[in-house]
Amino acid sequence: MYHYPACLIPYRDGSGQYGVVFPDLPGCVSVGNNLAHALAMAQEAMGLHLSGMLADNDVLPIPSTPEGAQAQMEAEAQEDNEPLPEGTLYQYILVDLAKPAKKIPPVHLSISLKPNILADIDVMADELGLTRSGVIAAGMRDYISRMRG
Repeated sequence: MYHYPACLIPYRDGSGQYGVVFPDLPGCVSVGNNLAHALAMAQEAMGLHLSGMLADNDVLPIPSTPEGAQAQMEAEAQEDNEPLPEGTLYQYILVDLAKPAKKIPPVHLSISLKPNILADIDVMADELGLTRSGVIAAGMRDYISRMRG
């Protein structure tokens, strides 16, 4: 059983959505339509992230405490001059990786995008430590989830 603190950040638009960031796991992010959905998506994202790290023989970082994660997130927010919204939560997310996740190979896809959209994707990918494909996949998961919800 693995555990890492997650920072659950409520959207400022009043939609009830939460973004999820793992301070100890750069690039491991998710989003949920509400708090319960965000927690479920956080568990899925962390499981996939840790599975990938283990498959690559990466050393897993020592988990921070929720208080340590909060201090790190608040310091980064202060540095960016962008305070975290009221209602931001910090909670351990638990994942049992005893059963390896079924690995489905990615499918190569060729798409056409306007240059300004591609530039926005690249900026977001850089900010989140993801690839273009990772940003597009996360955005589509969020869109599909909102359409179903």
